[in-house]
Amino acid sequence: MWTSVTEFTKSKVVATSHRTYQRYSEMQCVKKCYDERKNNMCNSAGYNKTSKVCSLSIDSQADLVDVADDMAGVFVMNDGEYCT
Repeated sequence: MWTSVTEFTKSKVVATSHRTYQRYSEMQCVKKCYDERKNNMCNSAGYNKTSKVCSLSIDSQADLVDVADDMAGVFVMNDGEYCT
C-alpha cells in the first residue's frame, strides 16, 4: 500500500476540519496529514499560504468547497496498492 499527495488545488477549502495548526509550512502540513492518515484521521489538508494555517480533515475530494481566495487550497491524500 502507498499514499500519494495531489498537488496544491487552489481556491478550495475543506468543509470540516478536526485539527488546525498555526504557522505551518506546506511541507509540515502535508506530513502531518500523511502521519495522521495512518490512523484514518486525515484525507485532506487545507492550507492557506498567507496565514500559514493548516487544517486537517477526513473530507474527501468530493467534499471540498470552492472559494475566491487563490492563496487557499487543499492537498488530497490518495491511496493505492503496488502491483505484483
